[in-house]
Order: sequence, then structure tokens, then C-alpha cells
Amino acid sequence: MRKATGGVALLLCVSGCATTGRTDPPPVNPRLYTQRPLPPPTYPRPPYDASGIAANRPPAPHRPPPSAYGAAAWWYPPGGISGRWREIIIHHSATTRGGAAAFDRYHREANGWDELGYHFVIGNGTETADGAIEVGSRWTSQKHGAHCKTPDNYFNDHGIGICLVGNFQNGAPSAAQLASLNRLVAFLMRTTGIDRNHIRTHAEVTGKTACPGRYFSVSALKASVGYRAADYGTH
Repeated sequence: MRKATGGVALLLCVSGCATTGRTDPPPVNPRLYTQRPLPPPTYPRPPYDASGIAANRPPAPHRPPPSAYGAAAWWYPPGGISGRWREIIIHHSATTRGGAAAFDRYHREANGWDELGYHFVIGNGTETADGAIEVGSRWTSQKHGAHCKTPDNYFNDHGIGICLVGNFQNGAPSAAQLASLNRLVAFLMRTTGIDRNHIRTHAEVTGKTACPGRYFSVSALKASVGYRAADYGTH
């Protein structure tokens, strides 16, 4: 009975991102990475998109070495950050509980995918600590996402998917979740050259979902991270 309950809740998470559910899956061991020292990678400068999507974006700033970011250094992939990233897409799980392990399990077993569809998951204190940032294997390998389908798949190919655990149709993210999201987004802006005009919600992109919910403010997020998060290293 526990398996059936978890499957239904996670189905709500990935198919609609707009309905409250509950996840309670058995322990799993997906390819998720925890904080540990990584060898210094190289940092290729993001190429401009020939279509003009990124043509007017200012050049990426100089990237300090991972050590300059303190504890955030473990967000750097072993092989460096790809130049493919153009967008940051924010989601909620539409569930009351969960974490990367639960969502990874559902994406594998129900969708037939090879791994978690998101690049990052931010916990709400149920299956991981409130505000805990989990790094998915797609980010570690700099692989396309599976979180924001469009006809041309642009936002999966070039969008970094961040999922906050919770249903923000019913209530707001926790203060710890928002603080972690701000820090993570500022880091991603600083290291990929993405500006705040390319921070979007799932609903904004597809128009087919309420994700990440009425109580999540993307305008507040954009205001808090600044245009290019150029001062990230000073925080």
C-alpha cells in the first residue's frame, strides 16, 4: 500500500506540478552527489546562440576558481560547466514531502527515464533538511534536463531545472528554501552568464501548469539575485 501511495503522489508532481500529494517511497540509492571536494575544473565561456537568443547578452564575467565560492564549490561539476545553459527554470514538486531520491525513483520507474529529470532539488524538511540543496546527476554530467517539455525541447536542452519540494498553490516556500534558491541561482548566473531575464517558471514557459504555484514569486527572486549576481563571491 505504501508503494501505491508514493506512486500516485509523484505522478502529480511530474505530470501537473499543480496538485497537492504525498510521497513516502522506500529508500533508494540513485546517482545523486553529496558535498565533497572536487578537482578544479575548466570553465568554458558560453558561446552565443546563432539564433540571437543570447546574442545581446553581455559576456560572461571572469569565473573565480571553485575555492572562491566556499561551501558552494561542490556545485561545480568535475568536468566544468558547459556552455549550453541559457535558462533557469523553477518548479515546485506539488507534493507535501519528497526529495531527489523520491523523484529520481519515480522518474525511473514510472517515466522510464535513466535518472532524475531536474538538475537540483531543494528540500523542505521532510526527506532532507529544510533548504538542503541536492545535486542531481544531470548537473554533474552537464546533461540536458527532463523537466520542461516544449515542442522544440529548447528549455530541456538549455534550461537548468530547479525543483523546490512543496505545493506552493497552498502555501509559500520556507525561508530556508528561498535563501538556498537565491544562493544557488546567483551561483548559476555568475558561472554560466545567464541573466535574470532568463529566470523563468515552468508555467511561464509551457502555459499548461500552475507550477511553481501562486505563492511563489519569480519577480521577487529576480530582484533578490540582481542582474548578473556579480557580487556573489562577496556573500
